[in-house]
Amino acid sequence: MKNLLSLEVVPLEKVVLHERVDPARVKRLADRLVADGRLVNPPIVVAMEDQFVVLDGATRVSALQALSYPHIVVQVVSPQNGLTLHTWYHVIHNLAPDQVVELLNGLPEIVLKESGGQRVLEEMFELGGLCYLHTADNRVFLVQAAPGVNHITALNRFTTAYIEAGRVTRTLQRDMARINGESPDLSALVVFPEYTVEQVLQIARAGRQLPAGITRFIVPGRVLRLNADLAYLKSDVSTADKNRWLQELVGAKLSNNQVRFYQEPVYLLDE
Repeated sequence: MKNLLSLEVVPLEKVVLHERVDPARVKRLADRLVADGRLVNPPIVVAMEDQFVVLDGATRVSALQALSYPHIVVQVVSPQNGLTLHTWYHVIHNLAPDQVVELLNGLPEIVLKESGGQRVLEEMFELGGLCYLHTADNRVFLVQAAPGVNHITALNRFTTAYIEAGRVTRTLQRDMARINGESPDLSALVVFPEYTVEQVLQIARAGRQLPAGITRFIVPGRVLRLNADLAYLKSDVSTADKNRWLQELVGAKLSNNQVRFYQEPVYLLDE
């Protein structure tokens, strides 16, 4: 049977993450899933050999893993079908710029190299920088892994340090004047390189994970509001039977004109 809307039931043990998750968010979502009994939005994955790499929905996957689900509904997409990737930058709040620099300078896994505006972009490419740090008092530092330290390990240690010490929000812009105007408690901006989809898949293939909240995938035709019955997903029914159930569910929605396709970008305001 053809997988309608590219939706598929797969064993949860074959689903792997490309990024870390926040345990507190996983716990909150797991509690909500138990209360609601529905999987509203299926995670977005790419099939890779005999695994499925999660591009969006890491917290949902982790919550179902914590609840010992054998299967999950995913939407399988292809990097060749219009999938694009942007990079979130991190805005650090509630710390003095000197505190940020002192904190990060004390990490044995990384090296901070003072740099300059345009020069730091060139150094990121030439010297293999993990990212760069632009403080609110207008100092710029290239962030590198210490000698002998794996780059992903160093990057995770770096982000964990400032996330635990301050408050972090995300942005897609690098204009410090604008960010400062919107965030009077600005400490620093962390600018990561623009990753590619293939780089993210390679990181997952190597069994490593990027920090949470860096990658932002744009997925054409993503499925929302599936509202799949979690009790059936947790049952001992075979994967084949669950896939037949899923296709009947989606087929009924299509037949009853319960599916709407929006091509234009939208803003979703949290309820």
